[in-house]
Amino acid sequence: MVHPVYLVDFSVYKPPEELKLSYKEGHEPSKKWKIYDAEKDEFVTKILSKSGINMEGTYSPAWLNPQHTAEPKYDMDTALKEAQMVMCGAVSDLLEKTGLRPTDIDVLVTNSSIFCPTPSLCSLLVNHFKMRKDIESYHLGGMGCGNGVMAIGLLKNLLQARPNINAVFVPAEITTYCFYPGRHKDYMVANAIFRMGGAAILLTNRSNAARTAKYQLMQNVRVHTGQDDESYGCMGWGPDADGVNGVYLRKSIPAQAAKALDHCMRVVTPRIMTWSQYAEAAHTMFQKNVMGKEVDPYVPDFTQCVDHFALHAGGYAVLKGLMKAMSLPVEKVLPSFSTLRDYGNTSCSTTWYVIAYIESVLGVKKGQTIMQIGMGGGMKAGVNIWRALNNNNKPHHAWAHVVGKPYTEADLPRPISDAREDARMAHVKKGDLVGAVNAAFAIPGDVAPEDLH
Repeated sequence: MVHPVYLVDFSVYKPPEELKLSYKEGHEPSKKWKIYDAEKDEFVTKILSKSGINMEGTYSPAWLNPQHTAEPKYDMDTALKEAQMVMCGAVSDLLEKTGLRPTDIDVLVTNSSIFCPTPSLCSLLVNHFKMRKDIESYHLGGMGCGNGVMAIGLLKNLLQARPNINAVFVPAEITTYCFYPGRHKDYMVANAIFRMGGAAILLTNRSNAARTAKYQLMQNVRVHTGQDDESYGCMGWGPDADGVNGVYLRKSIPAQAAKALDHCMRVVTPRIMTWSQYAEAAHTMFQKNVMGKEVDPYVPDFTQCVDHFALHAGGYAVLKGLMKAMSLPVEKVLPSFSTLRDYGNTSCSTTWYVIAYIESVLGVKKGQTIMQIGMGGGMKAGVNIWRALNNNNKPHHAWAHVVGKPYTEADLPRPISDAREDARMAHVKKGDLVGAVNAAFAIPGDVAPEDLH
């Protein structure tokens, strides 16, 4: 018997206000750091100014924030402090809002790509919350930004293998251990765009959850393109030419991420189309295969088969490219751009911040669907489709500041709509993910991948 997978509730971590990272207030103190270099500073500032991130309002641990520390600290012991703050904070909030006790958790899965201490981050949570001795726990490492989406497949398999259980998933990238003090540009991008954050998600297969849970998982697709050498090596964590560890992002990463996602979309799209879209697709195939006409491949209007979109807020150019390829209107991508604005790239947890924004600001009505899209190193990509079982409009603490006053495009650091940028991407066809993302990175004024070398 295949057990349905229900998402009971979830929480996204809201850091303390004093940890807000202000470029204006932190720039001068940062010049006193021993690792300061004017050329590095100019490069990171250029990236930040074009990234779509609020330069006065995202969050960073105190020991990486020039407003709070005379020198940055990024050793394992200090990274563990961030893990405790973010992961325990997210789980505590989840337990409070659901009434779940730590001893009610049967399966625990944590995810952090770079920071993988021993004992594991699962053990950290088991110890902190005094969970059961027979808890089934797993830590996922090295899987990149997309694992907040892709790991749902593992949770689904675990839930379908065991009846009547609760599973908690805690995705968080620990920025402390990702900090790069070196001088190579393809490693410095992470310092500019990655910020602290995390989430905790409660999933179950218990039948009584069908009445009270927020969502049911309808589709879960993931793709791994690591068979290709360029895809495998376009991003990762390791030493630079000087032996200094950091996250590196190669110039081929946009195209490789788009290729992986393209494979995902080809699988999931036929599963979610409406009957009228099936008819349109059949007509296109008839024109091509029977009539011998040259016609573009059929790509549906995604807004007709999906109500809300939670796109990985990895950066302005990637979001712009996805928006173009999927022909999404501004209002459908505004939650992702808003997440980028206020929280930056929180890696594997970004899409959960987007869904939290959608619930808090727009509300999700019973029966509506959410498409959750993530991409990560390897390369890997994943798509989840969630169907709302109830009206979900209770504000999340992380988005309390926008309840009743939702962001508009005018509130973003960088507008979504721009005639010059749209003209640059006009040649990209609907459905061409690779072309759209490449075109987005080629927009004049952007920090193009070629600038990294």
